[in-house]
Amino acid sequence: MGSVIAALLAALSGCGGSDVPGFENGGEPPDPSSPAAAPKVDFSADIEADSTSVSVTYTVTNNESSEIFVADRTLVPSGAGTKLSTAPYVTAENSDDGPVLVLSHRVFPWPPGVNLAVAPTGGGEMLAPGKTLTVETSVDLPATRNQPFGDDLGHGKITLPENLMAVRFCLGVIASPIPSALRSEDAGDGTLTFAHGNAGHDAQHLFCSASEALTSDSAY
Repeated sequence: MGSVIAALLAALSGCGGSDVPGFENGGEPPDPSSPAAAPKVDFSADIEADSTSVSVTYTVTNNESSEIFVADRTLVPSGAGTKLSTAPYVTAENSDDGPVLVLSHRVFPWPPGVNLAVAPTGGGEMLAPGKTLTVETSVDLPATRNQPFGDDLGHGKITLPENLMAVRFCLGVIASPIPSALRSEDAGDGTLTFAHGNAGHDAQHLFCSASEALTSDSAY
């Protein structure tokens, strides 16, 4: 039975390798741990996966005495332009049990060797002390990789691997003082845009859920 399920997962997973290769072999760029201490927040994420999609509902409560910044928006195409959305970033990582699909709202560091005139942007909002924020996000399966610096960073096109075994969600949260790079512009609805890069990445703490298995009923 196990071999049948594995074959089904592989058949439905689309193009890519059986695990996540190193960056110079066409894999995900380095994502070092941030030096930022974890803010005092309560974070939880509920993940539901079926044969067609993965849905995440997450909640964050600010227990700090000052505002925190929650990076809960991504920039997506909209007509001839772009707009901020709750659609997640979609990447992958290796685990002891196999490759994991990673959905996230966060700041990404600048990949090595990549030269862009303008940094890609995302969005987020300030959360006052004692306040709770709940966000829903989802992705259709089979998923398409979505990372703000793009799919080709000089070592070939980066694709999601075959045979993804699980999914998890990560959220970037930044405690005060908020770096100026994360308060670059008010989008008009209280949402702030920010520039992806090392300054924002090093200021954020990444809260991640436990991994949820992708079974034959939620085959990728």
